[in-house]
Amino acid sequence: MSDAPYVVQRVEWFQFRDPDGHAFFVMVSTLPNGFFTAVPVDIHMTRLDHAKMGLAATAEDALTQLAAALEGKTRDELFGREP
Repeated sequence: MSDAPYVVQRVEWFQFRDPDGHAFFVMVSTLPNGFFTAVPVDIHMTRLDHAKMGLAATAEDALTQLAAALEGKTRDELFGREP
């Protein structure tokens, strides 16, 4: 074991689609020994209507557009109340 209290691993998420078009996610992470793992993950999530998305040539511009589209709205207004 290391003296460090935490092991930092980089994690990236990728979206895959099955042949019927259903989305699922794959988590790719580094391991302390230098190898990588790629694990399919089923995450429960609620996606908003596409009218709320940001579309741009860069991720930063898409996020800027998204922030403007969501400005002033609460989480409950966007997704409804949590159960």
